[in-house]
Amino acid sequence: MKNKLKQIIYDMRTQPVIAWVTVIGTALSIFLIMTVVMMQQVNVMSFAPESHRDRMLYGMFFNREMIEGENSSSASLSYDMAKRLYAELKGVEKTAYQTLGIEKVDAKGTTGEKFTVDTRQTDDNFWEVYDHKLLEGRYYTADEMMSERKVCVVSESTARRLFGGESAVGQYFELDHKDYEVVGVVANSSIFASMAYAQVFVPLDTDASWGEGGFGPFMASLLVEKGVDFEDVRNQVKARYAEVDAEIKPEGFRTVYHGAPFDQEIIASGHRGSNTTPDTSSDRYMRYAIYAILLIVPAINLSSMLHSRLRRRVSEIGVRRAFGCTKMRIVADIIAENLIVTIIGGIIGFVLGIIFAQCYDGLYTDPTGTAARPALSILLNWTILGIAFGTCFFLNIISAAVPAWQASRLNPVEAINAK
Repeated sequence: MKNKLKQIIYDMRTQPVIAWVTVIGTALSIFLIMTVVMMQQVNVMSFAPESHRDRMLYGMFFNREMIEGENSSSASLSYDMAKRLYAELKGVEKTAYQTLGIEKVDAKGTTGEKFTVDTRQTDDNFWEVYDHKLLEGRYYTADEMMSERKVCVVSESTARRLFGGESAVGQYFELDHKDYEVVGVVANSSIFASMAYAQVFVPLDTDASWGEGGFGPFMASLLVEKGVDFEDVRNQVKARYAEVDAEIKPEGFRTVYHGAPFDQEIIASGHRGSNTTPDTSSDRYMRYAIYAILLIVPAINLSSMLHSRLRRRVSEIGVRRAFGCTKMRIVADIIAENLIVTIIGGIIGFVLGIIFAQCYDGLYTDPTGTAARPALSILLNWTILGIAFGTCFFLNIISAAVPAWQASRLNPVEAINAK
């Protein structure tokens, strides 16, 4: 390794333009790839309080239409319909019920400041499905939800705005013109955790519904047991749709099943199946095509740069071949040297990508469609780092393999004479 570093330093001194163009080209390639990857990954990778996204399914909509006629309805679920479709499914570890989105309401605490907070209604299982970090107090219970007690859990920053530096647990504040008692404080969560995020959590109103038909403001979050196939869960839900279908058929309606519950990839793609069957294959193929273009085009340019660097080392390669160095050793050494250069450029590109993501508001949009910045802790994780260095390795292989193999096949005598 020490000799390879010396060789790279020597090349950069003797061929500064080619060497630095190679590093900068690699850095820009990794920067572009990581920017695209981070935009995609922030919506699908696991991070607290959604640390089990790979095991999550979401029941979000109920759809029905008239058997005769063109009238159809599609909306989120009432509490009763959500339980009818998603309660006690085989292979599901825990099911939580919550409002589909967040509601913005006014809040005012002992500080006297009146401000708008993002609120979400949840049941008690919500705290087991999502891993919010409890900083103070406790979570509300099923009994408190059913008795409609005005209790809540607030985020750390919200507690500070409501009560200053005082302990929030046990204190009351005004929320949407009603007095609520704080029973717990949790760590702030990112708005990119679209199913778990809120600033104030309150027990859900089980009576909330939008008239007849099973519609209301709720959804179901399903934490699936490890090793259970998502399709096994969906087949159970599909059978329950058939039961509901048989009940509403005499009323002139039928259900429309669109593949619920949905996994995180479907949620991230925006194909939530409110009125169409989700299909993420075209999005996936487009994403792979973008990755391929961002890899292959720079690799061709880097391969040309490597050819130029190797032309100045023809005599050296010839001497090594004359003294018995094998072709595979020549190939391995050239690829290893190029990998070090690629990693140097990759680190530069990765750092640039992180800085860009943290400084440019227009790069990401949160689930509400508003420009936002993901927290640094979300972007700096093993998945992103693995993709970055995996990309460096792959870029190195496809750019260096052919030039290295051609160099190893040089005739030693001609190479020594620099022909």
